[in-house]
Amino acid sequence: MWSQIPPSLPSKLPVFSKQVCRNGFTLLEVMIAVAIIAIAVVSLLGAQSQSVSIAGSAKFDTRASMLAQWKMADLMLQPYGELSDDSGNFGEDYPEYRWKLHVTEPTEDETGLSGTNGQIKTLDIEVHSTLESEQAYSLRTFVADIVRGKKAQAEGAPQPQEQQTNE
Repeated sequence: MWSQIPPSLPSKLPVFSKQVCRNGFTLLEVMIAVAIIAIAVVSLLGAQSQSVSIAGSAKFDTRASMLAQWKMADLMLQPYGELSDDSGNFGEDYPEYRWKLHVTEPTEDETGLSGTNGQIKTLDIEVHSTLESEQAYSLRTFVADIVRGKKAQAEGAPQPQEQQTNE
C-alpha cells in the first residue's frame, strides 16, 4: 500500500522582489530635518537675544531720563550763585546710577542773546549706570539769574520800549 505522499514543499516558492517595504525614515531625511530645525532654533535664539538687549536699553533710557529730570528739578531749587560742577549718586533707591553736573556760561552763538553778563548758565547733567558703562543719558537746560536781572532793570538798564500803534 502505497499511498501518495503530499508534497512537503509548496509548489511555488516566495520570490523576493526588489521592492523594499518602507516603514521609517532614511538617515539622509533625518539629517536634513535636524539641519532645518537647527537653523530655525539659531535664528529664534538670535532674535530673542536682540529682544532682551533692546528691552534692557529701553529700561536704561526710561530710568535715566527720569533720574536726570529729578536731579534737574532739585538743581532748580538751589540759588543761582551756588550752581557749580558736581557729581554724585541717587542714593539707596538707585545705587547703580551716577550723575555728573557740568555748569558753563553759554556763548552768544548758543543762545542768540548778547550782553547776558553772566545772567545765564547752562546745566548739563549726564546719568550713567555702573552696570552698563557704555550707556549714558544727557540732559541740558539753561537757567537765568532772575534776581540779578531785576536789579539791573531797577538800576536804570534800558527798558524795552512799547510800540504805539495809530488807529
